Amino acid sequence: MNKKVISYSILIIILILIICGFICIKTFVYPLEYKEEVLEYSQKYNLDPYLVFAVINSESGFDKNATSSKNAKGLMQITESTAQEVNEITNSVDLLDGENIYDENINIELGCQYLASLITRYDGNYYLAICAYNAGIGNVNKWISQGNISESLNTTDVQLPFPETTKYLRKVIHNYKVYKIIYPNLNTSI
Repeated sequence: MNKKVISYSILIIILILIICGFICIKTFVYPLEYKEEVLEYSQKYNLDPYLVFAVINSESGFDKNATSSKNAKGLMQITESTAQEVNEITNSVDLLDGENIYDENINIELGCQYLASLITRYDGNYYLAICAYNAGIGNVNKWISQGNISESLNTTDVQLPFPETTKYLRKVIHNYKVYKIIYPNLNTSI
């Protein structure tokens, strides 16, 4: 066989593998499941949809029936107490004693409301909001007052008092950056 034909064949095989790998990454590792709901509620609560996808990916891996060991439920892993607390402010969701917290519309809306409130609480700082989403507002406020973290936290190169929250912050920010790279036109593709 001609060396040129072999070289072209190898090049084509490599390109096919790269394309298949990219498709698999987008489909299985960084999917856009529940895209309509995420875009709707991101817009409603003035959130970056990339951040919402990153949180869902980190929290539940897009398993709408996920339940954590701490009884957080659904795509955005909302506890019933957080759901009730967030919903009392706007009463925008028809919560039936937590029965429908697994519903993707309700769960994503409550998760977006909560995330938006955390971002507002921390003056637009995504890093602190992400930490509070995982560890709670009280813990993050305590870490700030004790000097464990800065009010202007803007890095994942930090050791938080809860190692789980350190890992969570890194995972969400990593997922956020990857979503922005592989879906560059997400904000305009409703």
